Amino acid sequence: MIAKRSPVGEEYAMARKPRLVVVLVGLLGLLLTAVVAPTTQAQPVKFETETHFRCYVISQQTPEPAKTVTLRDQFMGPQTLTVDEPLEFCAPTSKNGLPILRPEEHLTMYGAAAGLPEHLTVFTEDQFGARTLEVVGARMLLVPTEKEELGFPKRLNHYWCYQAEGPRVSQSVTLDDQFGTDEVRVERPKYFCNPVEKTYAGVTERIVERQVHLTCYEIFGPQRTTATTFRARNQFEQDMFTVTSYDLLCVPSEKKGFQPA
Repeated sequence: MIAKRSPVGEEYAMARKPRLVVVLVGLLGLLLTAVVAPTTQAQPVKFETETHFRCYVISQQTPEPAKTVTLRDQFMGPQTLTVDEPLEFCAPTSKNGLPILRPEEHLTMYGAAAGLPEHLTVFTEDQFGARTLEVVGARMLLVPTEKEELGFPKRLNHYWCYQAEGPRVSQSVTLDDQFGTDEVRVERPKYFCNPVEKTYAGVTERIVERQVHLTCYEIFGPQRTTATTFRARNQFEQDMFTVTSYDLLCVPSEKKGFQPA
């Protein structure tokens, strides 16, 4: 004898199925969100482990034709402009005994001017403390560069540097790098540098470390009297650079925010 199924039982089972499916889908969504959703909280910049740079004036190099690039950063949308000959070469430097963790990281500075629609007030922090800067327009492009046979830096941003005005640091620090050891006086900020996306010859270089900015300060101290010549290579050129004097210290910085000035 075959038992008949109760209509009431069938209706109860059918009513439970959609509810069970909804619960299972909801749980699956929560699990996927926990696994794949990126964190929205920016990681603080570790000033002690990021590279500091001392910038030396390039006194001799081979003239090159101007290059056309497109730049985009946190202050401006895509801007197409030309860059000319290299102006400065920035070497990794030890500040007050901090180790140089990535000795292959070098930057070459090129003129790359573009006006801002309005001046900006930028709130920053670095090893010299919290600082409020007024940024008045883009001036320089910093390009990752290989020096001699140290290898090309693979985890280094391009930077677009803006003329900046702000309070003096008025501190003495000891800098030690491949070109010498000097006690220098750190004074006014000159540039605030954003990580920048650069497109050149159809190739776009993405931002590697979005949180890491640079603030470049004027420095004063005993100058070198002996010139140094070396091979340098980047996406714009391969050349011999000659440097002697220095004028800037670029330190890792964190941008806390910005607003119209």
